[in-house]
Amino acid sequence: MQTRTSHSSFVRPNLSCTSIGKRYARTDELGVPFAITVDSTSSVTVRERDSKQQIRVNVEDVAAVIKEVTDGLSTWGDVLWKYPTHSS
Repeated sequence: MQTRTSHSSFVRPNLSCTSIGKRYARTDELGVPFAITVDSTSSVTVRERDSKQQIRVNVEDVAAVIKEVTDGLSTWGDVLWKYPTHSS
């Protein structure tokens, strides 16, 4: 199931029972630049493929953060400075 969001991004929920590490490895193989994992009803973890660094972002902010970086308005370094890092 893929859905298109209002920010013209594709969302593909992964409901498999595999570990998060295996899911990250699979998305890395596919070349997906950012993986978003829902932590709670109010926050998500965003993982950047190349550095494997993770940040925690409010659900309301995540689409804007991804759009800023993919549109070149911010770098991943800018985002790391602004949001708390998260380690798995």
